[in-house]
This record gives sequence, structure tokens and C-alpha cells, in this order.
Amino acid sequence: MAADHYPYGFLVENCPEDKKHDIDFILSLIDWEKNTDPEFRKHYFRPPLHSAGQNGVFEEKWITYGNEYIAAKELTIEPGKTVTVKDHSAYGCIVIQGHGKFGIYDAEAAQVIRFGQMTSDEFFVSEEKAKSGVVISNHSKYEPMVILKHFVSNQDVPKA
Repeated sequence: MAADHYPYGFLVENCPEDKKHDIDFILSLIDWEKNTDPEFRKHYFRPPLHSAGQNGVFEEKWITYGNEYIAAKELTIEPGKTVTVKDHSAYGCIVIQGHGKFGIYDAEAAQVIRFGQMTSDEFFVSEEKAKSGVVISNHSKYEPMVILKHFVSNQDVPKA
């Protein structure tokens, strides 16, 4: 069986037309110094930062921040709890652990996904709904529900 791969066009789609087959040009686009930095963690690691929470109910923390373009939060809801979560901007999210409700929708972390099978682990929240709040319930008796939320822009993102 052949390995899956992306077509060559994906690699060069943003290159000038006359450079699409110039391997030296393509390799020059890589920042070799940053990509081989032996002190990468020291220079770029950012520990998670507490964002919101209520002891024994939920915790939310920034896990990707300090960048004006992208950011991410990890939301953990304790077993049997329901929370209303508000944000200042639209976001996409994925349930990575647990099951319950995300607004009016069933939500659960996918364990095994077969080709063509639907899942209920990914959601998009509009800016309007993010500002008014999304009600999320963890229906498990024992397991936390964990959701990763990713933002393109959010005025609350901490600086580096």
C-alpha cells in the first residue's frame, strides 16, 4: 500500500511561479537556525497560564499565547458539572476527553473513527455566541471533560 502524502503543489502553492521548481529557493524559506535551535524550549516554551475557573467545577488555562495571530485554551470541566463559558471572539474547539453537551449538541471525544463515520467532537462558536456564553455539561460521573479551544484573534490573549 502506498503511503499517503500531500501533492507537490501544496509545498509550492505560495511560491512565485518561476521558483516552484527551484529547490534552493524552497529550502531558503526554512529558518534553519530556529528549527535546529538546541535551546528551543528555553527560547519559546510558555507554561500554561490560568485564565478562569471555579474550584471543583472547571479550570481554563491558556496553553498557546504570546502571538498576535493564534492562541489556544484548555478547558477542563469536572465530572457531573455544568458551566457557562464566555470569550471575546469566535473559536473552534475539539473535545479530547469525556462526554456531555456542548450547547444543545451531544459532545464526546472520539476514540476510534472509521472512514465516513460522523463524530461529535468538533465545534465552531461564533463571536456572538462566544460573548453571550456557551453552556457545557460533563455527563460523566468520574472523568473530566477536556476541550481545546483555538482562536485566530482574541483580545484577552496574554503577551509572551
